[in-house]
Amino acid sequence: MTTLRHIAPPAAAEVEPAQPSHAEFLALRFCLLSQEETVSLLLARSGGPYRYVITPNAHHVVTVHDALERLLPVYRGAWLSLCDSRILRAMARFDGLTLPLVTGSDLTAALIAALNSEDPQRRRRVLIVGPPPDTAAALRSAYRDFAFEIMPAPGGLAHDAERRRAIARACLERPWDILFLCVGCPAQELIAQQIGDLGRANGIALCVGASIDFLTGTRTRAPPWMQKLGLEWSYRLAREPRRLWRRYLVESPKVFRIFISLRSARRR
Repeated sequence: MTTLRHIAPPAAAEVEPAQPSHAEFLALRFCLLSQEETVSLLLARSGGPYRYVITPNAHHVVTVHDALERLLPVYRGAWLSLCDSRILRAMARFDGLTLPLVTGSDLTAALIAALNSEDPQRRRRVLIVGPPPDTAAALRSAYRDFAFEIMPAPGGLAHDAERRRAIARACLERPWDILFLCVGCPAQELIAQQIGDLGRANGIALCVGASIDFLTGTRTRAPPWMQKLGLEWSYRLAREPRRLWRRYLVESPKVFRIFISLRSARRR
């Protein structure tokens, strides 16, 4: 794990003046807007300069701290960084912070519902990267007035820089106002940054993981009562133990060590 002291936070002058307020927590920034305010802002700014949005949870925090020099600038370079974890939200309270909970899944559902109800004459173009082509039928069935294109993506992108770059270039060449990147952490965040580095002029990219799968029913979310208790991770683990056991039982719990370490460092 890279030591945090080697990474300097960006100077205040580097932060975009129009960026909504964020709170510092675990070396990342977390937006203080509610989900409703976030959706309104995304719709209002989708035609503006290119920006990207991330939705960090506990696993993201651990992933970033395992590769600070490579990933921290990517995460801190996001226009909006939304708290996608009840566990992080609870931990932040120990630092006196109240972080609005805006999960990638709920944000995606709310944003697509808003896009679906838009005036046809002003409808935004949407590109969804990651899901297989048959996802389109399920989306069109649920959202008949939602204008979108799906671009499938291969797995293993976190460890394949060439494929990530190819996807970033393909996104650069397609017309869209809003881009949903659904290829997992940290590949989607790296691709989002790369799209900007390659010269994308406008639009908003959202890094939202499996959100489209939950929306179409390809994967099932935990019941609301489990979500409220912060147990959604256990529900997903029970349904996909082979794929998720390491993430939830080995990697994600490291966030508590990171939290304690940073609090101890501040006190010293």
